[in-house]
Amino acid sequence: MSEKVQQFKCPGCSADLAFSVDKQSLSCPYCGNAIEISQDEYPVILEYPLETAREKASRDWGGKTTVIHCDSCGAETVVNENQLTTECAFCGSIHIRNQSDEDIIKPETLLPFKIDKKEAMDKFRLWLKKHWLSPNNLKELARAQKINGVYIPFWTYDADTHSLYTADRGTYYYVTERVWVTDNNGKRRSEQRQVRKTRWSSKSGSFRHFFDDVLVCASRTEGKNLIRRLEPFHLNELVPYKNEYLTGFLAEKYSVGLEQGFDEAKSIIQSKLTSMIRNRIVADEVRNLQIRTSYSQVTFKHILLPIWMSAYRYKGKVYKFLVNGQTGEVKGEAPISAIKVFLLALLGLIIVAGILIMFQNI
Repeated sequence: MSEKVQQFKCPGCSADLAFSVDKQSLSCPYCGNAIEISQDEYPVILEYPLETAREKASRDWGGKTTVIHCDSCGAETVVNENQLTTECAFCGSIHIRNQSDEDIIKPETLLPFKIDKKEAMDKFRLWLKKHWLSPNNLKELARAQKINGVYIPFWTYDADTHSLYTADRGTYYYVTERVWVTDNNGKRRSEQRQVRKTRWSSKSGSFRHFFDDVLVCASRTEGKNLIRRLEPFHLNELVPYKNEYLTGFLAEKYSVGLEQGFDEAKSIIQSKLTSMIRNRIVADEVRNLQIRTSYSQVTFKHILLPIWMSAYRYKGKVYKFLVNGQTGEVKGEAPISAIKVFLLALLGLIIVAGILIMFQNI
C-alpha cells in the first residue's frame, strides 16, 4: 500500500504553501497567509546506536517520495512524488531519471534555511565581481543563472573513546662545545658555543575522551570539497525533521553509507586524538607516537544541512557555486581568462623591467 502524498494547502486560497525563509514558516505566495510549523516545547532529537541502525532508524519521510538520479554526475535527490524537476541541481544536466527510494534512512533533524534565494544570488554576483581574472561575459551569465536550495545529507557520530599510546619524549639540554669558525677575513679560529642536545625517553599512557557530533558529509558529488569548505554549521540550531521544511527545496539522498561514514568519522577522531595526546605529553619534542583506540557507546544522527547551489556551464565545463544556507558563507569555482592572465604577466614583466632600469640609472 503506497503512502498518500503529503501536500500543504493554503487555508485561504487553496494554493500550495512553501517554506518561507524570512518567516520561518509555511507561506502562501499568493495571499500571504503564514502557517507556523508546529514544534514541541521541548523537542527531543534522537540519536540511534550504530549497531541497531537497520532496525530502529525511521524510513518515513513524511509522504511518498521518489529519487531523481543524474546520469551525468551521479547525484541523487529525494523529492515528493508529485514534484517535477527537469535538471540536476548539482551539474545542470537534463539527463535525469526516477528510481526506487526503498530503504532510505529518514533524516532525524535539519537546519532550516536562513538565507533566502535573493540573498544567495546577490552573494553569487558579488563573488563573481571579486574574481576579476574571470572572463567578462561570465558576469552576464550570472544575471540569468538559476540557483537551487538543496538539503545536503550528513551523518553525525557520538563516541566514547579509550586510547592507549606510546611515544618517544624528547627533552632539550645544552652543552658547551668548542667549534671552529671562519671570520670575515677568512681566518679560522675556535670559540665556545652552547649546543642544543635532545635526551630521549619512553612515554606511555591512556587517554579517554567523548566526541560529540563528529560531522561527516554523506554526499559523493563532485562538489563535496566545496561543501566541506562551507563549514562550520551551527548544529545547536538543529530542529526535529518535519516535511514542511522541505517544501520548495530539494534534498540529496546520502551516497556515503552509515558504516562508511563512521570510518570517515574515525579518521577525523584519530587526527584530533593525535593532537590531544601529543599536547598531553610534557616534552620539547614527541616522535614515534603510536595510538590504539577502542570505541564504545557509538550513536548517530542523519541530518540535512541547507545549501544554495548553482551549477553553471561555461565553454562546455561545469562550475559550481555554493552558499551556506545558514551562515551565508560562500565558496565557488570560476573559469580563468587566458587573456587576462597573459596581460597580468606582461604587466608584471613591465614593472620588473622598469625597476631594473631605475636601479641601473642610479
